[in-house]
Amino acid sequence: HLNFSTSRSIASGQVDLNCLHCNIISERRQMVAFDVMLSVGMIFANAGLLGVHSYKIQQFGDLEHDYINPTDFASGLNNMWWWECGLQGIHTVLSFVSMARHLLHIQLLKFSINLLYVGYLAYRTSSGTHKVDASTVFKGEFANKMKGKYLAGLGLVSVCFLLNLL
Repeated sequence: HLNFSTSRSIASGQVDLNCLHCNIISERRQMVAFDVMLSVGMIFANAGLLGVHSYKIQQFGDLEHDYINPTDFASGLNNMWWWECGLQGIHTVLSFVSMARHLLHIQLLKFSINLLYVGYLAYRTSSGTHKVDASTVFKGEFANKMKGKYLAGLGLVSVCFLLNLL
């Protein structure tokens, strides 16, 4: 730790180096605090996404074992859609801010994954394919296709969660 005397003369006036040193430390503390809040926000958003995708997979299991009827199944998944879109949007914005602050390859990879997934969600919303119809639930092609989508979504969210921990 360097201890400077009270001040040094510069052509434009007096500068207190101790005060300058305190300002630099204060700015670094603020940056670290912002990074911590950003990381905690991303982890909470990602944990919410893991919960949404786990809920979807659990609903399929409940439907297969006749714990719920197709109408409740479709209603539950349709209600979860907006939670998934909202949490994914929040996570993508936080990933962008994190990437813009640090410019690391891992941050860029995480942001790219999130942006592609948001694009996919936007496509499904605009085309109307995000809604689950209770009458098509027991068709074989529907179940296999939806299980694959939900497991792929859970896999992407899990990869992003692990990238958040790095």
